[in-house]
Amino acid sequence: MKQLIPAARSLVVGAVAVGVLSLGSAGIAGAATPATTSTAPVNSAARQNNCARANKGLAHIQKRESTIAAELPQLVAAQEKAAKAGHNHRAEHLKKKIARLERISFKHRLDSVSAKIQAKCKGTAPAA
Repeated sequence: MKQLIPAARSLVVGAVAVGVLSLGSAGIAGAATPATTSTAPVNSAARQNNCARANKGLAHIQKRESTIAAELPQLVAAQEKAAKAGHNHRAEHLKKKIARLERISFKHRLDSVSAKIQAKCKGTAPAA
């Protein structure tokens, strides 16, 4: 056991030494080079196309809102049915889902995204 520890230590020291020597002056030169900053936006093409897709995004948000409004009564009925049948785990899961969909912050988030799209891309109207 006593011979194993010095052997392991020398192995680690050797690995560190090899790593330092392999980087050598290249590692030092790479650290000394100043980083260049780019002033151009990274995703300029994607940002230019956002307004072209604004109506699609607004339609998706409206579709999601209408789906929530249509499925909420069904979820409430399913939760009540599961509770009556004694499926407590299922009823609790549905209760959490209903609470999440009815949460004001969830509705505000959808409204906020719609408002941001409309503010950024003037002239876009929600799809009917």
